[in-house]
Amino acid sequence: MSEKHLDNPSELRRKWFPLTVLDGYIFREFMIKYSVLLMVFIILFILNDVYRDINGFLEARSSVKVILLFLLNKLPGNIRFILPISMLLGSMWTLARFGKHLEIPALRASGVSLFRCGLTMFCVGLVVTFVNIYFNEYMVHTTERRAREIMNEVDKRQDAQEMLAYRSTDLQRHWLFDTFSNNGEQRNVTVKTFWNDAMVDNVIGTPGTPEFEAMVKRIFTAKWQEILSLPVERQRDALIKVLRGRKVDFFAKTAFYDSAKHMWVFRNGNFSSYDLNDETIYEASRGTITLHPDISYKEIVFLSKDVPETPFDIINAIKEKDDLPTADIYRLVQRNPDMAQRVKDIYMTIFYYRLAFPWSCFLAVFLGIPLATKNERTGSLIAIITAVAMIVVYIVVAQIFLVLGKAGALPPVLAGTLPTIGFIAFGIWRATVDKV
Repeated sequence: MSEKHLDNPSELRRKWFPLTVLDGYIFREFMIKYSVLLMVFIILFILNDVYRDINGFLEARSSVKVILLFLLNKLPGNIRFILPISMLLGSMWTLARFGKHLEIPALRASGVSLFRCGLTMFCVGLVVTFVNIYFNEYMVHTTERRAREIMNEVDKRQDAQEMLAYRSTDLQRHWLFDTFSNNGEQRNVTVKTFWNDAMVDNVIGTPGTPEFEAMVKRIFTAKWQEILSLPVERQRDALIKVLRGRKVDFFAKTAFYDSAKHMWVFRNGNFSSYDLNDETIYEASRGTITLHPDISYKEIVFLSKDVPETPFDIINAIKEKDDLPTADIYRLVQRNPDMAQRVKDIYMTIFYYRLAFPWSCFLAVFLGIPLATKNERTGSLIAIITAVAMIVVYIVVAQIFLVLGKAGALPPVLAGTLPTIGFIAFGIWRATVDKV
């Protein structure tokens, strides 16, 4: 070491590599504390689930195996919140203990910065971040659904009936299913929608054919002569003019979605049309009086341009939005360009929040290190209190921003990411101020 450096200790060069002994020591101390915190929080969350749901299992006289299976499926959903909390507390606890035993001042005097001391914790935080992403995207939605199924089997009062209702994102179709299968055949399906040009062509057929004339006579018991008396080339336009915008209900005993041809096939059902709003004298009855008796059919095809929703859209729309994987949320929004803006804001706010939140595991270390510098002499208690306060502030702010984003008061990208960005910005500011 040069005399210049000996005369002026503040100019000691920062040491980064190799520090294998130091890194191994810090890694061991950190993992001990981090593991303890993980176990404590996991036990607390399990006890919370037991306290909240145990009565239902006891009343149903469920076996221990069923209870343990339920708690096991609830665990991944809890762990995704435990990981960042434990990371922040663990990093602060570790460095606060080092400070209390004067190990931090000794390292600084040796030219090792506090951030260099925390390099192993940064590496662990990065690994835990990807673990959290895995939990969020590949485990939680599956295990949460399985936990609900177990609870429904135990508590019959919560058992969901097979009836399913879905409203299209453009508000033009209302689906009702007696039974629904994501990839199979649907039974007893009703679609409440409005006549459009394509539906007229698909259902009523081509002008000039016997099928067309027969269908016109069945739909228009009074006006059919007026329509059929027109030249053939004008009959379609006249028919569309009368039907367009009217409510119509299509019922099918069976229906399935052909994913290769992108179309719905309805079979063995009937349909009925209704009056227009300006055709009924009494306002309360508008849109409810049938234009014709139920008309049976063997098969009707609805192309994707007329009925764009797929079984994937329907099953994901009825799920809790917070339970959907991030990729499914993105696909759902992309597949439904006519989605109402309010619904889109909800989905996209959750989408951006999902992208940002797992990184709080990594950012927790980035924030915990500078916070710990203020507590080197006061010990770990102040560090833990400070960390808990920061966690509470972060969670409260993140939830407020989520509410604002879902309500459309903030752009989804800001509502979902700003709390986490602010989280790291505060850490950078503390690091700059404290010169760690």
